Amino acid sequence: MLSKQLHDAVNAQINAELWSAYLYLAMSMDAEAKGYKGVANWYHVQFREEQDHARIFMNYLNSRDAKVVLHPIDAVPETWESVADMFKQQRRPRLRLHQPLHMVHRRAG
Repeated sequence: MLSKQLHDAVNAQINAELWSAYLYLAMSMDAEAKGYKGVANWYHVQFREEQDHARIFMNYLNSRDAKVVLHPIDAVPETWESVADMFKQQRRPRLRLHQPLHMVHRRAG
C-alpha cells in the first residue's frame, strides 16, 4: 500500500505529464496550421511520449491498487509567433515536469 503522500505525488506527476502532452499537441497543431509539417510531426511525437509517461505512472498506481485521480489540465497557449518561440517555450514543460517527479522521489526514498 502506498502512503498518501506518495500516492498524491504520483497523481501530481500524472497531471504534469498530461499537461505537457497537451502543450506539445497545441504546438503541433499550431505548426501544422502554419505549414511546418516536420515541426508539427516532431511535436506530435513529443505529445505521444508524454502520454506514454503518464500511462506508466497510471499503471504503477493501478498495480498497487491505488486510485488514479485525473485533475483538470491547466490551459496552454494556442499559438506561437515562430517555431523558434515554440522551442524556447519547450523548456517550460521540462521544468514543470521535474517538480512533481522530485516530490515522488523524495516520498519514495
